[in-house]
Amino acid sequence: MFSDWIRNKVYWTLDFLQGRKVKSHLDNITDIMEHPEKVPEHQEKRLRELISLATTTTEYYKKYAGVTQLSQFPIINKSVIKEHFEQMKSSSCDPNKVYKISTSGSTGTPFTMWQDYNKHNRVLAEMMYFWGKAGYSIGMKYVFFRIWNEKNKKSKLSAFARNLVMHDILFLDDENLEQIRQMLKKDKKIKMLLGYASTFENIVNYLERCNDSSDMFHIQTIISGSEVLSEITRQKLKNMFGCNIVSYYSNQENGGLAQDCVEAKEFHLNNASYIFEVLKVDSNQPAEIGELGRIVITDLYNKAIPLIRYDTGDLAIMKKKAGCPWKTDVLENISGRQVDLIYTTDGTPLSPHTWSVYMWKYDKLNQYQFIQNGQKEYVMKINGGDMYSDNEITEYLKSIIGKDAFVKIERVHEIPVLASGKFKKTICHYKPEEL
Repeated sequence: MFSDWIRNKVYWTLDFLQGRKVKSHLDNITDIMEHPEKVPEHQEKRLRELISLATTTTEYYKKYAGVTQLSQFPIINKSVIKEHFEQMKSSSCDPNKVYKISTSGSTGTPFTMWQDYNKHNRVLAEMMYFWGKAGYSIGMKYVFFRIWNEKNKKSKLSAFARNLVMHDILFLDDENLEQIRQMLKKDKKIKMLLGYASTFENIVNYLERCNDSSDMFHIQTIISGSEVLSEITRQKLKNMFGCNIVSYYSNQENGGLAQDCVEAKEFHLNNASYIFEVLKVDSNQPAEIGELGRIVITDLYNKAIPLIRYDTGDLAIMKKKAGCPWKTDVLENISGRQVDLIYTTDGTPLSPHTWSVYMWKYDKLNQYQFIQNGQKEYVMKINGGDMYSDNEITEYLKSIIGKDAFVKIERVHEIPVLASGKFKKTICHYKPEEL
């Protein structure tokens, strides 16, 4: 049986024989991230190369030839890329030698991005670097909780090589949760868990109901991604597993963007691969330090489809400086998709992150989902928590969103995840322009 150590050595030996395609990126990322003083020169050099590539090899950016300032380029998003996909492809890249990355469309329609091979290797290196900060190393056995299908499922050989356990979470009923529970107890070789925040919330709540404790498990690292990991869930996971727990911020179209650290509650930005801007929610002006804004990134490595000032659709708050020895640029938090903002009755936006705090007092709920259908019309779906009355919850919510709100409480047996496996705690069908 292959040990973790053997898998690690085999992986890096193969990479060496192929020209250190991943290791060279990992060394570069490590050097830049651990020496922040090198960031400006590195980014300036890569940006010059990116602008030159974009303005000479793509139809979309040719009209910006001669432009040197990043701020002079337009903000783009998924809709722009879809509309101008052919014009945004770089003629320098062989279309037969690209990775085609598809998103699930969980917050909209499905979306496809191309990455050249070098960029793909960069993404692998980003993952290794950031996960490594939380205790992961190549070869370590881990479980990836997600919805697995024909498109994303790994072959048996690939899963064996990665030491990966693919566990499907299409249904997180008690039967599936019990299977997870038994697997984590019996397989002492499993050292890391990877999945969505909502998945971990369901798992740890179930383990608590079973009166389990940290001495029953052997997990060393938990990495949560794609959703906001609430502080109450993080603390529950720490109590249950007694291990490192971090949130990894990434997306399919780019790669690893940031990760919070074990020492402090802040997200460290991947300045080795991207230039980050945080812009105001309602304009393209830079947000102030401490102000909620849109995350806009410039990908310094994708030569297949150059992405300059790409609006990720995510929201965050820029922090003045890091609060731990890892002295990178940091975000105070990453709140989630802009479309998931809930607005008070007077039009004030409430970021999804705040709901994790607001709902702390209702820790007996299995699930909840807050939906805004109109300026003053809301629905709160609740699974479990029979000890909380509808009137109590309604009045509490109105104290947050406005006394003139119309709130409907719906008691349900389950709130399903999206096709991607993600779970949305907030959904907004209301456009603030209607105010």
